[in-house]
Amino acid sequence: MRLETVLSGIPLTRSALSKEYWQNDNSEHNLLKYMGGMGPYVQGHGYGLEYDENAFDVEQVFIFARHGERYPTTSLNNDLRKTFDKLKGAQVDNYVGPMSFVKDWTYFVENDTLLEQETNTSCFSGLQDMYNFGAEIRRKYGNLIDDEATIPLFASGSKRVCDSATAFGKGFGKGFDNDQNQYKLIILPEKRSQGANTLTSGRSCKPYHKKQGYTQKYIAKTLVEESKRLNRESPGFNITSEDVTNLIRYCAFELNAKGSSEVCNALSMDAFIEHEYMRDTELYYTKADHPLTFTLGSVYVNATLQLLSENPAEHQNQRVWVSFSHDTDLLYFMNAIGILENQQTALPTDSVAFSRFFRTSELVPMGARIVIEQLVDKTNGEKIVRILVNDAVIPLKNCQDGPLFTCRLSTLRHVFYEKLRKNGSFSKRCEVKSGRPEYLSFYWDWVDGKY
Repeated sequence: MRLETVLSGIPLTRSALSKEYWQNDNSEHNLLKYMGGMGPYVQGHGYGLEYDENAFDVEQVFIFARHGERYPTTSLNNDLRKTFDKLKGAQVDNYVGPMSFVKDWTYFVENDTLLEQETNTSCFSGLQDMYNFGAEIRRKYGNLIDDEATIPLFASGSKRVCDSATAFGKGFGKGFDNDQNQYKLIILPEKRSQGANTLTSGRSCKPYHKKQGYTQKYIAKTLVEESKRLNRESPGFNITSEDVTNLIRYCAFELNAKGSSEVCNALSMDAFIEHEYMRDTELYYTKADHPLTFTLGSVYVNATLQLLSENPAEHQNQRVWVSFSHDTDLLYFMNAIGILENQQTALPTDSVAFSRFFRTSELVPMGARIVIEQLVDKTNGEKIVRILVNDAVIPLKNCQDGPLFTCRLSTLRHVFYEKLRKNGSFSKRCEVKSGRPEYLSFYWDWVDGKY
């Protein structure tokens, strides 16, 4: 029997045409999922976990966020400029193929004063992203906040981080006559002299050398093939695999600044996939799984667990804590609290681990945010912890003893402090000089200005 004959006998009802659940998933084709932490914010991949609002109350919230979308750093800008100038200066007979846009190509950074700062001119504006984030936190956790209270926003001393915190504060105070009264910016210098009282612990750790343990880098293969493809389809540019790397990064930062990029359209998805894996392996071994990473993150997690364990009445009834820093510091935090234990094996450097948990675009895109909710069981008063990374609930691999795959606060404290006992204190392992702070105290001292 022919297939069309069978199909003709099946009635297509309205219910058959209108499905309650969708059968397609296009997230794998979303380029923002392959930006290697350089491109615009994108929500993480979750597991569909929710919690019963009738059974639990959110009692406290701790937020640790990366700054919003920005322009490239000075050093990266030099690399991008090098490739831009090379391609613009190439003697090309005909501008054809994927690189034909080079004929009318203009550099996306209008002047060098913008370098390393937040973008504010596109649909992926870093400042708008953080403003929206602040408004969303107010909407979601507004019941925890006294309308007359001023909450502190803690930021590391980099201008882009402070600008992000300020934009968040304006969004957070949306709808009030004077949003400045809704928040106070507390700036922590990014200096070694801060010791452990910092939001940039790597700066305070003398023995921390980023490349320690990262001796075997991933060797690109697809990027070489991509350069051959571009040279074949758009002859005359003599594009190398290094140029392809710079073009991928150009694409990411141009999206941050302009919201679109012809460069992105010229490159294959395979090239983006391999480039992100190169970034993943580099950040995994130099930041996320470095021998000192737990120590660097323990400063933040220790303070977080102390705050969640104390009575908010001891802190002027403050229940929402918000801090801003860099992607590296979020990775330190994720390691110390146990999020990165979901990456159960080391990343290979001779092939791409497609099934990995550790993906920089999922964990630390521009505007990344970790939200830790302390929930209270209405039936027995037990405190549990739920963790969201970029809006996705991420259970801890070694602590799921609470309801709905959460972690009991008491268990999390036990697990963390046992690790801390084995690893040693930050001040000792990082050789903090005598007289410098040996622990993080600004969450408690900010009112008196002693930070």
